[in-house]
Amino acid sequence: MKTKRITLGLTGGIAIYKSAALLRRLVSDDGADVTVIMTAAAQKFMSPLIFETFSGKPVVTEMFSREKVYTRHIDLGQDVDMVLVCPATANILAKAANGLADDMLSTVILTAGAKTVFALAMNSNMYANPITQANIRTLRELGYGIIEPESGELACKDPGKGRLAEESVILDYVRQRLSGAKQLSGKRVVVTAGPTREYLDPVRFISNRSSGKMGYALAAEARQQGADVVLISGPGYGEIPPGVRLIRVETARQMQQALREHGKDADYLFMAAAVEDISPVSQAGTKIKKSELPEAIMVTRSPDLLLDFREANQATCVVAFSVEMEDGHQRSIAKMQAKGADYIVWNDPSVAGAAFAGDTNEVILLAAEGQEWQLPLASKRAIARQIIDHVVTHRKGD
Repeated sequence: MKTKRITLGLTGGIAIYKSAALLRRLVSDDGADVTVIMTAAAQKFMSPLIFETFSGKPVVTEMFSREKVYTRHIDLGQDVDMVLVCPATANILAKAANGLADDMLSTVILTAGAKTVFALAMNSNMYANPITQANIRTLRELGYGIIEPESGELACKDPGKGRLAEESVILDYVRQRLSGAKQLSGKRVVVTAGPTREYLDPVRFISNRSSGKMGYALAAEARQQGADVVLISGPGYGEIPPGVRLIRVETARQMQQALREHGKDADYLFMAAAVEDISPVSQAGTKIKKSELPEAIMVTRSPDLLLDFREANQATCVVAFSVEMEDGHQRSIAKMQAKGADYIVWNDPSVAGAAFAGDTNEVILLAAEGQEWQLPLASKRAIARQIIDHVVTHRKGD
């Protein structure tokens, strides 16, 4: 990081106060060379003085001032390793996605292109707005970095998704992107995600509460780490990570078939899907009338996808997942051993912040050789990054 040059763009959001501490970490701890740009709106929230103090440089606040006016907007975007926009409001996303350049920061972003990373922070309604989501998708597809916001209490006191990611998450993302670390380059990774649906008839099914977010985070992270990624997903969370091949399935047997077809020669399998354990013995071809519904439904066990995969793929590194609330540690170890997995990720959904469908998680990663790593509460993307880091590093014997 001591050789890296960063342009830090500050926009008008309440989360800007967190960027002061972030800047200090980048400069003092990592030794990065950071130049700060503040929009007019950003200056309404904080004074440039504090950022000049931490960066040791003048803060750029206007398009037409000081020296080298004619090239400054090029230099700050082209001659740097990264443009980090933190906080990134819905407004700056809209400008970037549509190629607008009406002030210094938006002009620099247009010059920098995919070297730009946006750490999102905004009201949850603004974040969820289809226009904002379309802008995020556009930027992702063009290779821009997106650090998703977290859920929690917002400045308006309402809960929702839109809060700036934790400083540690942002720093990890920046360090990794700047380091160019591609520890899965040349590797083939298969990730399963989401629940399965086991149908009684065409409209009724047995399923579970899994959203698939953890699996999608793993697929996105593996792709960023350079892997060729196939994501086999049941119904649920649907934002496809850029560069990832998505295979949609619904039932356990469909996922089993997809694993057999696409899991061959995989270097890693991250079995994050919550495969429904039971399925109706028989499935009706048409909707069963209410008056004809049976008093009891005969069910059978769904196929064991992990055992089936392991029998056919002995060389693949298998990372299983376990959702257990009582005696979870021992149950997870027993599951890992019974299924021949190399690692297992134990998730207790009763832990605050680690429940189904949330944006955060807290897990324990267990290795067949006996090692354990506790991964404290963080965004699911950050947890995914740590899981991959530990697994790859441990397998290398480091």
